[in-house]
Amino acid sequence: MANTTQSDYDRFPKHMHGGPVMAAHIAKYAARGTYDLLPNEILWRDLQPFLLTKGYRLRPRYEPGWSAPWIGTDVSPNYFEESRHSVLPNVIDARRVSDDALVAIKWIPDAEHTRDEIDIMRFLTSPEMLQDPDNHCVPLLTTFTNPDMPDGVFTVTPWLADLHGVPLENVNDVVDMMLQTLSGLAFLHRHNVAHRDCTGWNIMQDVSSMFFDRRNHPMNPAFSEDMQELLPCRSRAESRVRYYFIDFGISTRFSGPGPHLVTGEIGRDPSAPELSDVIPYDPFKLDVYLLGNYFLNSVLAKYINLEFLRPLLLEMTRPNPLDRPTAAEALRRLHAVAREPSTISFGWYLIQRNYTYPQRVIFGAACLARQCAMHVRSCIRGSNALSFGRRLP
Repeated sequence: MANTTQSDYDRFPKHMHGGPVMAAHIAKYAARGTYDLLPNEILWRDLQPFLLTKGYRLRPRYEPGWSAPWIGTDVSPNYFEESRHSVLPNVIDARRVSDDALVAIKWIPDAEHTRDEIDIMRFLTSPEMLQDPDNHCVPLLTTFTNPDMPDGVFTVTPWLADLHGVPLENVNDVVDMMLQTLSGLAFLHRHNVAHRDCTGWNIMQDVSSMFFDRRNHPMNPAFSEDMQELLPCRSRAESRVRYYFIDFGISTRFSGPGPHLVTGEIGRDPSAPELSDVIPYDPFKLDVYLLGNYFLNSVLAKYINLEFLRPLLLEMTRPNPLDRPTAAEALRRLHAVAREPSTISFGWYLIQRNYTYPQRVIFGAACLARQCAMHVRSCIRGSNALSFGRRLP
């Protein structure tokens, strides 16, 4: 057993042991190098001693000399914390030694499209800016350099979860996310900052309160840190989930009265009609398009009970940028739309377009039971949890 002691091996319950078949399966794939570090992870393994001197501890997977602890056992790699690899080439999770906080360390190389990233992050997450509740920019905790890598900078921010590991479940979840992200976008624009890539993986979430503030695994936030337990979870309506914009690599900060125009086609969503390397365009109206298109294609396309949001999103994605609302105008219109549905429809589960009728009945009954339980808890506590997603002025 590679890195696994007998006591470690014995801690796995009997149902986790796959016997000779699983042992042979593991041995076969180990011989192929399947369990080796990915190419993008080798950098972080080599940086582990340096990062430790800076006060950041990586997971055991990135310790020098690491080998997969499930090799030589009949226990599936899925039961080992160390089987969870880092998926982003320039970002790694770490624990800050001083207080054990979970953070993200990002390597930002010197490049034309990243030259303003750190300055913009420092501006947006200054103590004064962080006092504004509309600020949904991931805070910059610190930066540092490595003498052996002089052509870039490391940044440290809080670790956030993506929307795949802890997905949205109810109509309320979508409305609250839209309210927060539009509020955050309007905040950026008030301060003359255009994100220019506010879509997809650049929208993250802090879901720690959903899991009763228990330590979870950075790659699988629904599981405990050792991957041995599916964590008990409260709903978003009863939590303090907050959404953040990350990655300001192609963002632009302007000064003066304008007009403020840019060129460039770099970004996660290439569908905006105005994108051009030659003809200048308004990056603020681009931001509105990107956020609206994200909700249209990543959320509304999947579910049938969000159609009340479609008219606003279609306005945000009009082909002519001049016909789109500003972020502040879109936020005001969302406020009006969010007052319309009843409490039950707002708290209802997201109905996937491919659900069969029996699935809808089963999931609907479960949702109704949860809604009743929430009503009871809300009455007992005197809370306003059921208005989640509609905390409007």
